[in-house]
Amino acid sequence: MGADLGLVRARCADLAGRNGVVALRRALELADPRSESAGESLTRELLHRLRMTPPEVQYVVRTPLGEHRLDFAWPERKVALEFDGNTKYFDYRPTGDVLFAERRREKALMEQGWTFIRIEWRDLFNEVEFKYRVLRALSRGTAADSPPFRRFRSG
Repeated sequence: MGADLGLVRARCADLAGRNGVVALRRALELADPRSESAGESLTRELLHRLRMTPPEVQYVVRTPLGEHRLDFAWPERKVALEFDGNTKYFDYRPTGDVLFAERRREKALMEQGWTFIRIEWRDLFNEVEFKYRVLRALSRGTAADSPPFRRFRSG
């Protein structure tokens, strides 16, 4: 929202020893202006706290339908994590249009081998299930440079 992160960090340094300053420093370490919602920020914080491999944030993928941005991506495994809040579906365009466009986007990415994990607010509060879903998807994901099928020798 336009805050000067350097200035905020400097002010934080002046608060050494005060209540909450450790939590504030941790939050500033994880601050990322690319997050588009509070849900995305909390998702990133949860991934960090669970000591999971950090994903790329707002990762762009080209498809025949154009460029598509993923909230979080592990491109080497072709796994995408999308945070679905109500705002995306109800606040900007008619819901049917949003759902149709989202389905086309996801289909184009899945045809390129991407696996999707879709989460909502409630998923952020069930850490064990959240971690299991992410690890399961990452273990099933294929390396981006490997073919999605087995090669057979003719003979």
